[in-house]
Amino acid sequence: MALASLIIGCSERDDDNRGLRAALPFLGQTLIEYQVRQAAAAGASHVVVLVERLPAALVGAVDRLRRDGIVVELARSVADAADRIHPDERLLMIGDGVVVRQDVIDRAARVDAPAIFTLPDSADMQRFERIDADARWAGIATLDGTTLRRTVAMLGDWDLQSTLLRRVVQADAVRHEAAVGSVWLVDRAEEARSAEAQLLSGKGADFLPSSLSEAVTHFLLGRNIQPIWLRIGSISLSALALPAFASGWITVGALLLALAGPVAAIPKRMDGVALRAAKWSRFWRMGRDSLAACATVILAGRLAADGAGWGVWALGAILIGLMAANAVQDRLTNHSFLNAPVMAGIFLPFAFFGYPVGGLGTCALAAFAALLAGQQLVARKLRDMPLKQI
Repeated sequence: MALASLIIGCSERDDDNRGLRAALPFLGQTLIEYQVRQAAAAGASHVVVLVERLPAALVGAVDRLRRDGIVVELARSVADAADRIHPDERLLMIGDGVVVRQDVIDRAARVDAPAIFTLPDSADMQRFERIDADARWAGIATLDGTTLRRTVAMLGDWDLQSTLLRRVVQADAVRHEAAVGSVWLVDRAEEARSAEAQLLSGKGADFLPSSLSEAVTHFLLGRNIQPIWLRIGSISLSALALPAFASGWITVGALLLALAGPVAAIPKRMDGVALRAAKWSRFWRMGRDSLAACATVILAGRLAADGAGWGVWALGAILIGLMAANAVQDRLTNHSFLNAPVMAGIFLPFAFFGYPVGGLGTCALAAFAALLAGQQLVARKLRDMPLKQI
């Protein structure tokens, strides 16, 4: 059966700011937007969001989701929500204000209905809805469209979320325990920040230690700094390396190219955790690589003028060719073994100690090794691919 998702977003925030839990800012978007992306990533063919009122923040969220190709519908009443779910569809229900790690959502999408995900009844879980003396509801359940329609038919003035939960429990749903620390109930802005921090923990970006990357990411999220500005900053750092090399400030130019890497990795990490597709990612990579290639040409010219000989031109051309081959290979394998900022980091100590030609040679060897590693990955994927797909 096809998988659909029902996400409930009717409850008010429990803080001084009026509004819905669903409209709380979360990972650079609204909370409901993040929940919809989670359901879509788990395989839901379409998502129905139940909201009794529609603030502007939710309208914008739905527009962004639809631009990203996610089929999402808004239902203003429980009857409207039931009409948008086919009776034979498996239904993934996500509770109001619930934030869950994606692996739990993926598990829920795979289990047979009816099923509920539970948390142990402890002092820290008091805000979650009680199921029995030993368990509380983790905010995730699977059922079918028929159960939803039957519940709506007898609902009256009862709360849909709680009533659906009771119907699923009474249907002898299989219980799956969600790990403590994988589910949060977000009611206010501070709780949203705390959930963000825990979702981002342990997912360090390239080039940066995990703790530093987390601190920078939290700073950016807290000030609503959009990822595009960091990507522009990365391109700007690469561009500034060109006049630095032309002026003979080789160490400064290498440092600028190397710094472009972590600056670009932070928005990539933010988009990855937030389940957003990185816009124009190939464009940003091509722009940074093109500037790095120009910097290599300028550096080769500077070194040749300083007496390094014509061989440095050949070394620069080889390095640019290997960089281009690695970039193409990275797109094919969806895995990056080496890129321009990493090579700049390899070159930096050579430039600092006055051996730039040796640094170029070392970068060329590293790029060749990365190319060989990528070829082995491609060969392994081809071996594992079924014959009919080759």
